[in-house]
Amino acid sequence: MSISKNKALIESFIEDVLNKHDLSAIEEYSNPIAAKGGGGSFKQFLTAFFTAFPDWHTNIEHIVAEDNLVAVFLNQTGTHKGEFQGKPPTNKPVSIRSADLYRIENEKIVQHWDVVDQLNLLQQTGITFAQATQE
Repeated sequence: MSISKNKALIESFIEDVLNKHDLSAIEEYSNPIAAKGGGGSFKQFLTAFFTAFPDWHTNIEHIVAEDNLVAVFLNQTGTHKGEFQGKPPTNKPVSIRSADLYRIENEKIVQHWDVVDQLNLLQQTGITFAQATQE
């Protein structure tokens, strides 16, 4: 698969799954092993996350690719309208940034790594560091 096709795959994944909240599309983009995470599936995580932030939207700031790797820098926003990490909704807007790296094989996402400013998200929803570490 070409570098431009790998970038297009990730752009499409972000649009379909993270912006349209189409969780059934996860299997189209990743193999079953990559779709699972430690302690639960990616789909389960996103189901709870999109319940907490139903208007969640992801913007790609930068996307670069080399060989079978695609790196994206994301700016994500939403409104805290459902329970998140045990905290009731605040109805406050939140935003986070992340850097994500995807490995592509046979037109599927086979690995994903990310660096997310989770502490910033917790602070924006009113969850203290002590509360987050107790769970």
